[in-house]
Amino acid sequence: MNSGESTFTAVWPRQLRRLRRELRLGRASADRALIDRALLQYESFFVARSAVARTDPVLAFAAPWATALERAAHWVAGWRPNSLIHLLYSESSLRFESQLADILMGVHSGDLGDLSAAQLARIDELQRRTVREEVEIGAEMASVQEGVAEPFPLSDAEMEEKVAALGRVIGRADELRLRTLREVLSILEPLQAVDLLVAAADLEIGMREIGLEHDGERG
Repeated sequence: MNSGESTFTAVWPRQLRRLRRELRLGRASADRALIDRALLQYESFFVARSAVARTDPVLAFAAPWATALERAAHWVAGWRPNSLIHLLYSESSLRFESQLADILMGVHSGDLGDLSAAQLARIDELQRRTVREEVEIGAEMASVQEGVAEPFPLSDAEMEEKVAALGRVIGRADELRLRTLREVLSILEPLQAVDLLVAAADLEIGMREIGLEHDGERG
């Protein structure tokens, strides 16, 4: 196992669990400093990941450190940026429905079920931009893949260019992932941001645990 693979299989899963625990414990007194610390951990994750993508784009894309389930859900070697916004809408809807009686009485929780009209407008605009860029990156990925599986193999020089292009596409996808996370968190109030980060961690950790169980059964 190389150092890049070790980072993904060992360090990040443990960091994510610690981060989730810290967020849950700090929820009642959530402030922007707590969100900034969480964001810093995600930034560190992407720095480590980018190092792998630069030195070995094929390894980064294949993601052997991930389970089969995680790889099946990947978009350009990672989570789709728009999925974070989908998760936000889902969590907001669930909380809004459970709090509807209180909201009608003028009681506001301040959590994800209590998003303002201004926040919703900003999230909608962000989602539109994110989807547009996802489409662009998807087209770049298709261009990289074009010709690779043809009956007549590419020359060494052509294959090297494909690998380099793959690294650039992964880099752009990671930039969009991190930028989307930053912008979503900047729109939300600290309590709302904590709830979204915990939900995202629950999803990532849960998918990995199910994937590990499934891979173990297959093995």
